[in-house]
Amino acid sequence: MKRAATCLFAALALGGLPDFAQSASPDAAQPAVTLGAVPGDGLTTTRGYADSALGQVHWQLVQPERPARASGPVFVLLHQVPWFHIYYTRAQAELAARGQRSIAIDLPGYGLSSRPTNPPKIADYADAVAATLRDRRITRAIIVGHHTGATVGADLARRHPRTARCLVLHGVPLYTPEQAAARLASPHWDQTYRDDAAHLTERWTYLSGRVVGSTESLHWSVLSMYLAGSQEWFGHHAVFRYDMSSTLLALRQPVTVLSNPQDLLHFTLARVRELRPDFSYEELDGSSSNMAFDEPARWIDAVTRASSRCAGQ
Repeated sequence: MKRAATCLFAALALGGLPDFAQSASPDAAQPAVTLGAVPGDGLTTTRGYADSALGQVHWQLVQPERPARASGPVFVLLHQVPWFHIYYTRAQAELAARGQRSIAIDLPGYGLSSRPTNPPKIADYADAVAATLRDRRITRAIIVGHHTGATVGADLARRHPRTARCLVLHGVPLYTPEQAAARLASPHWDQTYRDDAAHLTERWTYLSGRVVGSTESLHWSVLSMYLAGSQEWFGHHAVFRYDMSSTLLALRQPVTVLSNPQDLLHFTLARVRELRPDFSYEELDGSSSNMAFDEPARWIDAVTRASSRCAGQ
């Protein structure tokens, strides 16, 4: 058992993976995602840090190699937690291939950003994103968020309205009070390292029974949690304590809500539609719980369709 689990750890670290995850049908001929590399020709990638009240915030900017080809506002991509900017690596390459600029931001506590010592509120995350956009001189952006990123993006648009030209939200965390309370009461995931690497296999087994996705997406989901460390729950608890309903009612920018049946928050789609029937809605036929990672071309098709509704904003 120790030998087998140790081999799994090595496979996770090196990118070679066992094939026992529940699989989806990712976009064809995709190269494996590697930290520090964005696949594709004719694009440039810049990375850096911005200062915020929650510490340094890491960002990854991808744009066409020839700046003159870049058109329109910048797409600001906000990840679910405990993922980080790598969730959007392929999506950023897709946007650059279509002549669009994008910036993927690691929320504080995740990826390569600083680790807060105390649990932030959603407003704190949104302010950190706003500080990053000011640092990069990005204004009137298209805000795109998935799960936690959707919550942070909505708060950013409400509290920093000049920053958000419009929003694209995939999987909106609109919980009932009872659902939020139940999630807050759940114990944190035990990240204690074990000699037989069971901490990795248990997380893998848990995720493979809960989400639909490629083996590679499960690989990065496991690594993302352990990269975040023992406080990886900060972001989720901020979401569970947040009044998403009031924020959705307050938004005045154009909003498109995306969902697909495999998304873990697909069950909230009808609830959001009832609250804001004036939003635009699109249900996608994606086969993954992590479409931006597994099916970036189809996902970016939907995001760019939604962004077209920003005209004149």
